[in-house]
Amino acid sequence: MLVNIKHDIFFFSVNDNDLNDFLHFFKSGKHQLVLNNPDDFLAFENSTWKNSLKGDDLRLILKGLKSTFYKNKISISSLSNNDEDFSLKEAYLFLQKPLQILVEHLDYDSPFFIAIIEKLDFTGKLIDAFQNGWLEFDHGGGSTIESVIRNNITRKITTSPYFIKPLEKYLRYFVIKDSDREYCIIKKDGTIIEQELIESKVRFFSEKKVPFHYLYKREKENYVPDCVFEFYLQDKVKKEFADAYLKLNNHQKDFFDLEKGFSKGEKLIKREELSSEINNLYKNISEQTYKSIGFGFANSYPSFKTRFSLEFNNVNKEQMLLRIKHQPLIKSKIDGNERNEFEHIINEIKRLL
Repeated sequence: MLVNIKHDIFFFSVNDNDLNDFLHFFKSGKHQLVLNNPDDFLAFENSTWKNSLKGDDLRLILKGLKSTFYKNKISISSLSNNDEDFSLKEAYLFLQKPLQILVEHLDYDSPFFIAIIEKLDFTGKLIDAFQNGWLEFDHGGGSTIESVIRNNITRKITTSPYFIKPLEKYLRYFVIKDSDREYCIIKKDGTIIEQELIESKVRFFSEKKVPFHYLYKREKENYVPDCVFEFYLQDKVKKEFADAYLKLNNHQKDFFDLEKGFSKGEKLIKREELSSEINNLYKNISEQTYKSIGFGFANSYPSFKTRFSLEFNNVNKEQMLLRIKHQPLIKSKIDGNERNEFEHIINEIKRLL
């Protein structure tokens, strides 16, 4: 995270000890001091704190003073009465907190997101952050993620007398959820119209200003590459489903319910009973394929929900990228750049760290 310390803090030597507490953030690389405002830089240059810094510490700070990165920024001031600036004590306690990635189920989801971080972040910064405890995965419980956030606002954050702003200001979360999309619409020119998320899915996060990302595909299981299913062709129990699944095109695989297929309870839903959008997406598959995948993979894969996501441990970067190659790029609301979904997730986490 970028830490902008304003000029008034540097004016008073009484703040020097508190400023020293921030040094370990800057030295470890967890956070970065920035002084883009000329007044802030001049005050730093003339401060007793700067003059007290040792050679290595001073060189490290000077190296990172100017920043053009699109990262989250916190400002520290003793004069401001607005909700944007933090006091020194308040900022220190806030910056100590790790960034928590809230997922729907920690045990089931984390192999997927760890695979993204390990195999697709070529800088290695996110793995370092994870190992240093600056980045954590936490259990959100699907539809109860909102409750987890509410509980953290009311129970944990309010224990500090320094946290006096609206409580959502102190949240350090990035939420990633399944979209539960059931279809997309493919136009004649090949462009894709995504099934829109219902407004209630995003309202709470938007109101609380909690950064979030809904997966493009239906669920994390839909990102498992074809090579995994090709391996299952050697398994007598899994072969029929795997063979039929591999006949689907990429868009069909994106929104297919891998766990339950087209079934409801113990009954296979008739094709004419599906919504017109779902029916249209799968209209080209044969009746035999429909029946073979109709009850989902859980029918032939014991403990599907708990074990299937472990397959992300067995795939490589190229195989993961191939599974999203056809997806629309995501345009960042922060820097305006378009990225594939994995790059977008990585970039958002780095920005929030």
